[in-house]
Amino acid sequence: MKRLLSSFFIFLLAIPTLPARTYIVSVGIADYPGRQNDLRVSANDAKTISGIFTKNGNAMVDCFVNSDVTIKKVCTAMCNTFAKASPSDAIILYFSGHGVPGGLVCYDGVLYYSSVLSIMKQSKAQQKMISVDACFAGKMRNTNKRNTNYSKENVMFFLSSRSTEKSLETPRQTGFKNSLFTVFLERGLRGGADTNKDRVITAKEIYNFVHQGVVEASGNRQHPVMWGKFDGNMPVIKW
Repeated sequence: MKRLLSSFFIFLLAIPTLPARTYIVSVGIADYPGRQNDLRVSANDAKTISGIFTKNGNAMVDCFVNSDVTIKKVCTAMCNTFAKASPSDAIILYFSGHGVPGGLVCYDGVLYYSSVLSIMKQSKAQQKMISVDACFAGKMRNTNKRNTNYSKENVMFFLSSRSTEKSLETPRQTGFKNSLFTVFLERGLRGGADTNKDRVITAKEIYNFVHQGVVEASGNRQHPVMWGKFDGNMPVIKW
């Protein structure tokens, strides 16, 4: 009997704990100052991700697109939104747009990952995620402004491509309104990644689903990466 009880408690401990509430700041910028750096679907990417979590009903979502994606607005939104989270909650920053080594290109300049992490550190939430859909997104792992070792941070990083790769936008003729990474991220969060059919999408499940889909659809030109200090069974969303 004691052995059975011990096994039961071990089983309970192995079950991932769902966040009580998710606080997400979703930003996307397609229309940069001038025309040279404009993208096609990044604003739609942010709206798509915010829509998924809004429909989920257990999330507080702030969404900013195009000229509203200023460094000050994004940082203020993160500070105010993430500060509301309790230890049992989750916080997420999603960004779609241009990236540079160590940072995200906002409408008025570069928001460095070190600044994002500094804000996230102030939150009480135990589950913290950053998802970036930008060219060369994986480069943040070893190149940054303040020489921060991001791999030691208590954050899950889910990035659209390796450090040497472009993140592809879907061709107009496909009819898709999102970038390739976000197309599969949306499908995965809506249940496609739920391999064990328990209605909970974990970090490992969403990575496997998105990685396989993007690699195949891109003809092996784009490889999403996930890393950081987190449990692979960490729940991302209940669908």
